[in-house]
Amino acid sequence: MSSVIGPDSMDFISTSGKIQLISSLEIMQQKSTDQDYIDYCEYCLDIVKHGVEMNYYEVLDFIGVTAEQVPAEVSIEVMFLMEMFDHISISLSKLSVKEARGVERECYTKFCGFEPALDTHMSSYIFLVRTNQCRVPVFKESLPLTLSHYREMLLKYERYKRNLYLTEDMIKNICVRREQQIQLLL
Repeated sequence: MSSVIGPDSMDFISTSGKIQLISSLEIMQQKSTDQDYIDYCEYCLDIVKHGVEMNYYEVLDFIGVTAEQVPAEVSIEVMFLMEMFDHISISLSKLSVKEARGVERECYTKFCGFEPALDTHMSSYIFLVRTNQCRVPVFKESLPLTLSHYREMLLKYERYKRNLYLTEDMIKNICVRREQQIQLLL
């Protein structure tokens, strides 16, 4: 772990590093009035206090001490993806219940997260959610979409994005069909 964290950064190994990290998290927790933020600080404190090594990166990401920077093009791409999924979600709510369910049965209309190798994309997504710039939740699907699927969707979405609401046919055209995604995996 010490190779990821610079020599002047906080660490989880030494006692002084843990104390410094715990102090920082407690200060962050005390300054906030948002209960979700306070709870997440408590969660991070538990990780550090109990030495849950598997979640150290999550704590470092939360306090902003990560080794990787998120390139601007990744952040912009994630913002565009979240805008697209938000637009799809709002448009589905404007359709009749029968139409919306039909689209959701035929197509993947919800954001499925990013592949594990795309940590910079995920970091950007987490930042957007934490700063309330994005309200698109991650849904776990049996066959999740990949970045290549999202990019394909963005290309199709480009011609419809100026519409206030997307129609049933527009959403079906943009979204990856469930049977198409299964065929791509085979």
